[in-house]
Amino acid sequence: MYKSSSLENFRYGLNRHLKAPSHLKSFDIIKDSDFLSSNEIFKTAMSELKTLGKGDVQHYPAIEECDIHKLYSSIHMSTDTPCGLLNKVQMDIRLYFCQRGLENIPEMTKDTFIVDVNPNTGVKFIKKSRDELVKNRRSNEKENFGGFMTENKDSPLCPVKSYEKLLSKLHPENNRLWQHPRDTFCDNDSVWYTKQGLGKDSISSFMTKLSKACC
Repeated sequence: MYKSSSLENFRYGLNRHLKAPSHLKSFDIIKDSDFLSSNEIFKTAMSELKTLGKGDVQHYPAIEECDIHKLYSSIHMSTDTPCGLLNKVQMDIRLYFCQRGLENIPEMTKDTFIVDVNPNTGVKFIKKSRDELVKNRRSNEKENFGGFMTENKDSPLCPVKSYEKLLSKLHPENNRLWQHPRDTFCDNDSVWYTKQGLGKDSISSFMTKLSKACC
């Protein structure tokens, strides 16, 4: 039986997935009246789990669709620049994989995620590596570490394409996924980032700074 925290993870994760750039659905399965009946059933299930002693946790609210569109259409998320590419990929990672604030974002490395291919469709997707899943589950069994980020070949905002580009431009002597952008660069430079990794303070203030810049 799932804990209430797991059901909450699934619910918010699905809502984020539907609002992500590959879909950008206008409806909200948590707030819209069309889903009132479904949400009542969900609340009943949550109450039953609490009665059985399955605790719940506090979650961060989902980002509104209009805010997502504003962020992704901003020059600050352009994959043509080191800063924009870094912002775009970190935002993608947060939307698809991170449901509770920072989680393990500051510690992410080039090996945290792997790019795989669906053998039936040929579509690429990104998922957390097996080693990362095992490590995180040992440290905190309450976290939900599932999920994947799917390729959208027809979209300029394809999260897989952005992620692969970031990996190709990172400094080879640093295994950190989040590195400081170089002050100057050329499109055809093999490296866009320095050997210095971003600090936890920079990552924790990411959303605040990005939101202000994109307003």
